[in-house]
Amino acid sequence: MTSAKGYSVYLPQQPEAVVFVNGFLARDRAGFFWMWKNIVWIVSATNKAEGCVQIKAGICGPNEVVMVSYWRSEHDLKQFFRGEPHWRMMQFVIKNPNSLCLYNETYQPQQSGKYSHEPQGIAMLYPSLAK
Repeated sequence: MTSAKGYSVYLPQQPEAVVFVNGFLARDRAGFFWMWKNIVWIVSATNKAEGCVQIKAGICGPNEVVMVSYWRSEHDLKQFFRGEPHWRMMQFVIKNPNSLCLYNETYQPQQSGKYSHEPQGIAMLYPSLAK
């Protein structure tokens, strides 16, 4: 049995990084099929966006997916909202306003997490501070 290598990451005094939590909850058949047809593309498009360092997606149930993405700055996240991939995502919602419940929250880290084996999430943003 191997032991886990521990990682510590200490954030800068004024971290610019933001964590964006967003989810999709299908409210009807159209929302269900749209969500499952597009979720892989959504994850890929987000992951390719300037300033997105990592994205994690999880299935909460047959009608719900939640994603957590890590961004270098709030500015980068806002630029993504103004871009073509986000516009494409929102077209379904505009045409079918009752088919999906969308939710999102943005957080700025106040302290480091703990990581074993390798850095993930916020630690990916500050590799030079990992110990």
